[in-house]
Amino acid sequence: MRLQKGGIPRMFKRFSRRILLITLVSVSAFATASGLFSYYWAKRTVLSEFVSVSSNYFQTSRELLEQYLNSTGETAKVIANNPNLAVAARGPNAYGEVPRLLDVLASGMNPDIRGIALYAADGTVYSLSRMSNLPSLKQMMAEEPVRRFLEDGKRQSAWISRYRDLSSYYDYRYVENGTFSFLLKTGQGGESGVPGTMVVDLDAVQLFRFFASDHPFFAGNRLYLVRDGTDIVPSASGSEASPFAEDDLRRVNGGTGGRFTSEDGSRLILYETILESNAKIVAAIPLQSSYAHLSPLGRTVLLLGLLSGALALALAFWLRAGIVRPLSQLYERMKSF
Repeated sequence: MRLQKGGIPRMFKRFSRRILLITLVSVSAFATASGLFSYYWAKRTVLSEFVSVSSNYFQTSRELLEQYLNSTGETAKVIANNPNLAVAARGPNAYGEVPRLLDVLASGMNPDIRGIALYAADGTVYSLSRMSNLPSLKQMMAEEPVRRFLEDGKRQSAWISRYRDLSSYYDYRYVENGTFSFLLKTGQGGESGVPGTMVVDLDAVQLFRFFASDHPFFAGNRLYLVRDGTDIVPSASGSEASPFAEDDLRRVNGGTGGRFTSEDGSRLILYETILESNAKIVAAIPLQSSYAHLSPLGRTVLLLGLLSGALALALAFWLRAGIVRPLSQLYERMKSF
C-alpha cells in the first residue's frame, strides 16, 4: 500500500513530539517524586528527632523537679522530728516559741519554703511564716485530696496543690497561684515529733523553673500546671486563658503522663503527674520550631525540580537530533533513488 504524500514526514514529526513529551514527563516526574520523597522523609525524620529531644528535655526536667520535691519532703521530716520542737511544744510559751522555731528551721534548711505550719492533734495551729493567715484544718479537709490523705492510715505524706479556699496569705499578700504543699503526719509510731499534721508550702509557680529553657530549640514553648483536671495555671502572665482544646484537656486528664500532638496539629503536648499529687505539669511546644530548618531544603527541592526540567528539555532535543534527524535524512536518501 502506497503511503500518502507527506505521510512519513508527518510520522517523523509525531515521533519527535513523542520523544520530547516522554523525556520531559519521565525525567521531570522522577526528579519531582524524588525531591518530594526526600523532603517529606526529612520532615518526618526531623519531627521524630524533635519529639525525642523534647521528651528527653521534659523527662529530665521532671526528674530534677521530683528530686527537689523529695529533698524538700525530707527537710520537712527533719524539722518535724527536731527534739527542740517537741520540747518547745510542751513548754509554757509554746504558742510563741514553736512558730518561730518552725520558721528558723525552714528558712535555714530551704529558703524556697514559702511557709510552714503545724496543725497539732489537740487543735492548736502553729505558724508564724512571716505573718501568715492559714486555712483551718476543717477547711482543708473539705477538699477531697486533703481528706483522702488524712483519712488514709497507710499514707504518711503527700504532695497536694492548694488553691482557692486552701491558699494562704504570706507577707499580708494572697498567694495568687496557690501553693504546692507537702503534708506530713507527725508524731506517729513512736516518733519524737509533735502529733498532728505539718504543712510545708512552696509557691506553685516555682515548679516551672525546672522546665524553663532559653535554648532556641524550645522557643515559644508554654508551661502549665493543671490542677484537679480543670484549674489551669500558666507559667507566665499573658498566656492564653484557655490553652487547650477540649479534646487536648481530656487526653491530659486521661492518664498520669504521656505525649501527643494537639488537636489542631500545631503543638506537641507533654504532661506528667507530679508525685501522685492532684497536679500535672504540662509543656506545649510548637511543632513549627522543628520545621524551621526545612525551609532551605524546600528551596533546594524546588531548584532541583527546575534544573531537572531544563535538563529534561535539553535531553529531549538531544534525542530528537540523534534519532529523528538521522531517520529523516535516511528517508530522504532512499526517496532519491
